[in-house]
Amino acid sequence: MQTITVILMMILIGAFIGGLTNLIAIRMLFRPFKPVYIGRWKLPFTPGLIPKRRDEIAVQLGSLVTGHLITVEGVRSKLFDETLLEEVRTWFRRKVKEISSSEETLEGWWYSQSGGNWSSEDTRTRFTGAVTRSILKTADEYKSTPLDEWLPKPLLVQSRAKIPEITSTILQKGREYVRSPEGKQKIEEMVNRYFSTKGSFGGMVGRMVSNIPVSGRIQYELLRLLEDEKAREFIETQLMKEWNSVKGKSLDELLPDFNWEKRAEQLAQEVARKVPVLSEWDQPLGEWAHRYESRLTDTLMPAVLETLSAIIERNLQRMLLNLKIDEIVRDQVNSFPLPRLEQIILSIAKQELKMITLFGAVIGGSVGLVQGLIVLFVL
Repeated sequence: MQTITVILMMILIGAFIGGLTNLIAIRMLFRPFKPVYIGRWKLPFTPGLIPKRRDEIAVQLGSLVTGHLITVEGVRSKLFDETLLEEVRTWFRRKVKEISSSEETLEGWWYSQSGGNWSSEDTRTRFTGAVTRSILKTADEYKSTPLDEWLPKPLLVQSRAKIPEITSTILQKGREYVRSPEGKQKIEEMVNRYFSTKGSFGGMVGRMVSNIPVSGRIQYELLRLLEDEKAREFIETQLMKEWNSVKGKSLDELLPDFNWEKRAEQLAQEVARKVPVLSEWDQPLGEWAHRYESRLTDTLMPAVLETLSAIIERNLQRMLLNLKIDEIVRDQVNSFPLPRLEQIILSIAKQELKMITLFGAVIGGSVGLVQGLIVLFVL
């Protein structure tokens, strides 16, 4: 009986030591969190394994994430997955439908979405300011340069080719005016005015020829002049000279007193009044937004998705490198509270750790049993 008691005691002691050893080993993965000193002497195995190797673990985890978990191929396959793209399209259509049927104004909707940091007046001011600056910048760039140096060559060629057509139009309009009752009346007035300016003799001559169809003769001669090829050549030559002169001048020379700033502001204001959405900012969305619904969902959204996809695919590797995910992982691991990390791991592996402790107790108990049997046979 005494022998059995000794063997049982050795088994219990061995089990206790084995279980306690494994439990301490598990705890020493985390604890203590900081080095423990006795005077100047640091207690061995402090801090725990994970706190001691925390920086190395953070670096290795960062390398693992960037090298094997978050890769260019993996991110690309997920971003361009058709299921994800269809979810984006569905969400966008639903959102556009919801907005376009709202009784809220765009100003109110945008104000609520921006947290009160946006208004129609701010939008118009920024828009007109941007347009004004763009116009002035363009004007400063070109207004001192001759037209033929910055106007598109096709436009210059087309403008020059229009001169014969303009000449024909001038002659045609001239003939129509001379033949019209208004033109005939104007010729008669000019004849009468001419003789009236010549004193009493001119007045007498005017009365003498009042019954002679002088105006009709003048009208006939004017029509002959307007139909003469020489007149056409003369007008076309003069227009060509004038065009060559104009295209060799700058806007500053052609418009010496032009107020660019004032005109740019006026143009920007006019553009703002004509731009869709800006001109309807204070009207309920349900009254006008439906006009843009199909354009947004069928034209704009596919174009935006296609453009974004192309940009992302072309620059994905550089974007991931610039994100420095390994540094993010390292910083997050280093800043994560160790007690919280211990709690998470222990809660996840709770059953397994209990089994490890129990397994240590079983091994310790087995060792105690073997020792007891050895003692029994020896004695």
